Amino acid sequence: MKRLVLFVLLCGALSRMSLGQNVALGQWETHFSYLSGKHVVQVNDHIFCASHNGLFSINTADKQIKTWSKSDGLTSTGISSMAFDHEQNLLLLAYRDGNVDLVYLDQSTQKEEIINWPVFSQNPDLPDNKDIKRIIFHKNLAYLCTGFGIVVLDTKNQQVDETYRYIGTNGTQVSVSDIAFASDSLFAVTSQGMLATSMSPAVNRQYFANWKTIVTPAKAVAVAANASQLYIGCAGKGLYLKENGNWKSVLSSGSQTYFISASESGLTVTLDDRVILFDKKNEAETFTSPLFKSPKEAVYTNSEQLWVADAQNGLLHHEGQAFRSFTPLQADTTIANKKDSVITDLNGVTWTRLPDYLGGGILVKNAQNQQRILSTNLGNGSLPSSIINSLAIDADGYIWFASDKGVGYFVADDILNAARVDAVLPIYGQRRLFANEKCTALAIEPGNRKWIGTRNGLYLFNADGTELVQKFTAADSPLSSDAITALEFESERGVLFVDTPNGMVSYRSDATTSAENFSNVKIFPNPVHPGYGGTIGITGLMRESVVKITELSGRLIYETKSQGGTASWNLNDYTGKRAKGGIYMVLVVTAEGNEKFAGKLAVID
Repeated sequence: MKRLVLFVLLCGALSRMSLGQNVALGQWETHFSYLSGKHVVQVNDHIFCASHNGLFSINTADKQIKTWSKSDGLTSTGISSMAFDHEQNLLLLAYRDGNVDLVYLDQSTQKEEIINWPVFSQNPDLPDNKDIKRIIFHKNLAYLCTGFGIVVLDTKNQQVDETYRYIGTNGTQVSVSDIAFASDSLFAVTSQGMLATSMSPAVNRQYFANWKTIVTPAKAVAVAANASQLYIGCAGKGLYLKENGNWKSVLSSGSQTYFISASESGLTVTLDDRVILFDKKNEAETFTSPLFKSPKEAVYTNSEQLWVADAQNGLLHHEGQAFRSFTPLQADTTIANKKDSVITDLNGVTWTRLPDYLGGGILVKNAQNQQRILSTNLGNGSLPSSIINSLAIDADGYIWFASDKGVGYFVADDILNAARVDAVLPIYGQRRLFANEKCTALAIEPGNRKWIGTRNGLYLFNADGTELVQKFTAADSPLSSDAITALEFESERGVLFVDTPNGMVSYRSDATTSAENFSNVKIFPNPVHPGYGGTIGITGLMRESVVKITELSGRLIYETKSQGGTASWNLNDYTGKRAKGGIYMVLVVTAEGNEKFAGKLAVID
């Protein structure tokens, strides 16, 4: 906890750090940056803003902010583009990994249903880069701009309507970054310049010869249409309007980036450092702000509100003349100053994992400079791999390591003087634990269970690594990636912080630091309300306390031991049936039987 607070203070972001004080046992929390604003879209009376890894919405009336994540039912992390269809009240989210979510909302912009549509992620014929650059809804169809052309989705029936992939010169594949519909034609900004085709039902738009090259004054990087008028943004030149077959300059600008969105009131043009509104007469109103560090997208609502997604300052909105940031109270977080490279055992001996360029292995050294390097050699370490990625000391004083070929531990006593030293390699499923798996990180709970991070998910094992307790992957949990880069366990609150290439998340474990007595035992939630599907936590316990749940009659329905200072109950009895409504006794006794606690838990049907 102290390390986290220190890190946030150094970053100047303490007020934005979410520490999840009220996260229930077994629940997750995201710790993404919402300051890296990339995409913004109006959804009824809300504004949705996507950052590099996060997504949040704000009510334009009362400015209430809500974050959205996999915990809310989203499929993935890292939105590459999004769009809203008013007719279906549908927010379409496209992710960098190729997943697509159909988020159906009610009239209050609350989630009704989220349907995952792996239209790209499970198609082996598509390129690895499935980034969606722009989404435009047109006549009940969603047009997606991709690195391999245009994909037309029928979202109502969840099917691919058409794909315009090989529309370049002589049928070559092109990348499409933006599109617009004007004068019954489809215009596309591609890697081969601007192309256009007729939207007539008689035209085969999948045939490259039906796409014509449109000559532009300079390299077009954005296109939009408003009231049948076609506009393009040209890098380093400005904004142009197609008029009588010719391009007319509307705005001269050296901006290299353009994002153009159309509304009933006109065009909203986002440049490198400013946003310009054009009315129907092409008269301009310019908005600037010191907060405009890297504006990416902007929308101008029907109520004449301007919202800007900025890559450094998040979602910006002008109150009066001044802009300010409307961003969730959470900042860019990561596990800094990792403590798994050098550790000290109970005898004061230091253990250091050596990098590959120094030969790898583990350096063991005492205060008298007596040292030993543990390697893959038999009798001198017997490490499964010389590449050691993480070290940790457990409650028994054993030194655990995570390597490129599994995990294991050493008994630290007399490690420098022993004639023979061999790592203990746990056996799980009749073979060495993670024998062929790169293990990247370790964290140990107060109850001595081991968290192990790999490139393919997160695992929780019992104290000696022979029994799997839990497994989490990005497919079945709010993990933002299967590739775990670092772990850190905060014992006081029982929170595991998990760092990945797609951002950090945390998990509320059912293990905490044990207490010295039973003076601060808490049972939560209490009472348990109808529909609650989580876990009951009993905290403030002494180590290895025995916890019994009984009916008022005294009949035992559940028994467990605390993990450090916390015990948990999933509300099921020994037969697997959920406990009925009523009052239950929570009886706790220490392992030695010399201290006791009794409490009550109410379950409401």
